[in-house]
Amino acid sequence: MDGAGAARSGDTLFGACGNRALRDPIAGRRHFAFLRGRRWAFALLVLAAVAASGCGRMPKIIVLEDPLSADEHVALGVSYERKGSLDLAAREYGRALKKDPSSYLARFNLGNVRLAEKRYDAAREEYLKALAIRPGDPEAVNNLSWAAILSGDGLADALRRMEEVLSDAARRSPPLLDTLGVLFGALSRPADAEGAFAEALARCDAGDPACAEPVRAEILRHRDDLRARRPAGAAIEGR
Repeated sequence: MDGAGAARSGDTLFGACGNRALRDPIAGRRHFAFLRGRRWAFALLVLAAVAASGCGRMPKIIVLEDPLSADEHVALGVSYERKGSLDLAAREYGRALKKDPSSYLARFNLGNVRLAEKRYDAAREEYLKALAIRPGDPEAVNNLSWAAILSGDGLADALRRMEEVLSDAARRSPPLLDTLGVLFGALSRPADAEGAFAEALARCDAGDPACAEPVRAEILRHRDDLRARRPAGAAIEGR
């Protein structure tokens, strides 16, 4: 029988190393008992040898281990973030978290990346995870508040957390008071917002080290934005 006949018979020789064994094209078929010539038998032996050789070798699998620590991945992520490569920064923070799921800095910085990408829900999720690791952290609460301010979601929860942070007098810094003022403004509490901005500016005037000139300028801008949104005839506190 020629090669075409053998193919049509259904008894195909499988040379791939799968679960299917090499099938014998002679077994069970009487008319194959009279295969002519040694060349055909030799061809079968060669095919069987090749199949056995291919299936007998196991591939060598090389597993590459990550040589960097979680802290080193965070440092690399910060470097990428400063260059504006947010996708690469997020990748490194993710790798840091695989090494150490309890890394506060990786969670916090990943939240910052999502905030910069305007993915506010994702940023909020990361900040909440950071706060689960380090409850009441002022920086995480501050940035969680900005995710709420920019998205309009979660404002009440952010305000509650910020007020808890600022219940400690030592934490009433101009930047946090500024965020508090913006939260009050977003929640239509202009009088409370004015009070927060006034306290922030007073601390700046008193020489608070957290009040660099850009911080002071930001507080003034937020206060002016608040006042611009108020009705023309409304009284304005602190002017």
